[in-house]
Amino acid sequence: MFKTTTAATFALAIALPGAVLAEMDANGDGAVTMSEFQDAYPDAEAGTFSAVDTNADGALSEEEIAAAIDAGKLPERES
Repeated sequence: MFKTTTAATFALAIALPGAVLAEMDANGDGAVTMSEFQDAYPDAEAGTFSAVDTNADGALSEEEIAAAIDAGKLPERES
């Protein structure tokens, strides 16, 4: 039972950031812009996008979103 639960949890953790990215990425270009981020997180503080955008390219990647969720900078979104 433990192995099944652990495997399922691990699979979800891997899939979650991609699912979050797809949900937030309104134009489907593989990155989340500031306006897409604001639509997804309207109550986020002003500096949150910049804090999550660790490479400062003006868009959030799947990796940046995953790291922000893991670090508690972003809450996990409910579907």
